[in-house]
Amino acid sequence: MIVFFGYANNDVTVHVPHVPVLGERVQATAIDSIDGGMTANAAVSAARMGACVAFAGAVGPDTRSSEFLAGLERDGVDTSWSPRDAFLSTAVVLIADGGDRSIISQDDANDADRLASVLNTLSVDGGRLFVDGYRAAILPPELPDNVSLAIDLDGCDDLGAALHAFALADHVIVGRSLWQHNFGIEADRWSTLTAEHDTHLVVTDGEHGWTLVTPSGQTITEPAVPVDVVDAVGAGDCFCGTYIAFVDAGRAPAHAARLAGASAALACATAGPRGCPSITELTDFTATLATVDLQEIR
Repeated sequence: MIVFFGYANNDVTVHVPHVPVLGERVQATAIDSIDGGMTANAAVSAARMGACVAFAGAVGPDTRSSEFLAGLERDGVDTSWSPRDAFLSTAVVLIADGGDRSIISQDDANDADRLASVLNTLSVDGGRLFVDGYRAAILPPELPDNVSLAIDLDGCDDLGAALHAFALADHVIVGRSLWQHNFGIEADRWSTLTAEHDTHLVVTDGEHGWTLVTPSGQTITEPAVPVDVVDAVGAGDCFCGTYIAFVDAGRAPAHAARLAGASAALACATAGPRGCPSITELTDFTATLATVDLQEIR
């Protein structure tokens, strides 16, 4: 069981010729209201890969929240873990021609008390907790012995919280811009951190691909799978959900990362924040990638 705790959003997606600068006015070419949220998107991606998945983010008692949870259920995500005493947050996503985007997100109600409740429930039978970077600052000092942690650090703005999460987790996924440029953690430190904390680190870099560093110090860097980009929103969430689904299924992290890269590429070629493929679509796609050994996906 993988329990996803974090952002669930109603995404107001605005397509524009380019992302405007301060004071500029641009004409939208389309405006849509769709389900999103980085952790909910990752949960859907993992479920589409066949993982046993629950979503534990708090939403509201309103009709829109019910519709949001119903969408997760249609993708095979258990929503019985989601409290209904809060609200469904909103994100405004500006998507420019070519796939560049800017996001304005509203904070949610998933605080430390709610996280503690999820951990308490998960510890009964054990399992894996997946959180987004906005939860790094509220992680407890320790985890239950039978609960493992995976985190997408994007969204974290505090180096101390990020390093604490790194120490707790067995799998950390983070964008290169945040990890290297914002936090100043250069590549020569990556293997030291993974060895010290027995953690697998995946550093994603958009169109430039990804790098995996294992606790033994093995470093694997592979390019992104080329596609015609339609919409890159949610591609990182797709990568995370696909990666952790295959890791949870017992796949080697390098294999899981390759599959996640291919899955994220398909998400970029599909409009909307939940463009992650099904496992059948991923299987068919990877069969066309002669340079990548992605056999035996199931």
